[in-house]
Amino acid sequence: MSRFLYIALFLTALGATPAHAQTTAPAKAGVKTALKDGAFRRQGTMMRIQSGKITRLTAPLKLTNGTTVHPDGRIVGKNGTQQLPNGRAINMQGDIVGLSDDMLTADAIQQLDEMVTGYKGTTVAMPNAVSADAAKALARLERKAALMQQLTEKLAERTAQAVPVSEEATRINAELSALEARQKP
Repeated sequence: MSRFLYIALFLTALGATPAHAQTTAPAKAGVKTALKDGAFRRQGTMMRIQSGKITRLTAPLKLTNGTTVHPDGRIVGKNGTQQLPNGRAINMQGDIVGLSDDMLTADAIQQLDEMVTGYKGTTVAMPNAVSADAAKALARLERKAALMQQLTEKLAERTAQAVPVSEEATRINAELSALEARQKP
């Protein structure tokens, strides 16, 4: 709730500046308040926000989506013409937004939040899923497993050549093959 109070104070301070003077957004208690580029209407006067500076809009402003904002508050876009209401803003993408909520930059919102609530946010550090050393060790282990599999197959071939195959060995091999076939996707 106090965040909204601070923003209201900020907007009141904006209302106290002369419409023709070029100003920057006021800093409160060490907070640098930054505004997004765009335009807003205050007391019937169109104001331009550019690089954090507020000036009176004296010429049509072309937005990135092709919309044009005129000094009299008219917004001419693909969907026709409309009037920007007092206290509302339009960002460079052509969205009509609330000045107090939507035209502050993310950094300014975070600074205000920190100043008002003392909350600095949560930082989550995600370590790499596998370190480089662990990835190398895993690759060596996989290679070793593949070589062990090859060695086992070669030993099985040698054993089959050296020892005559019994009926019981044939049955066990068939069961092992069936189990192996079920494990493969």
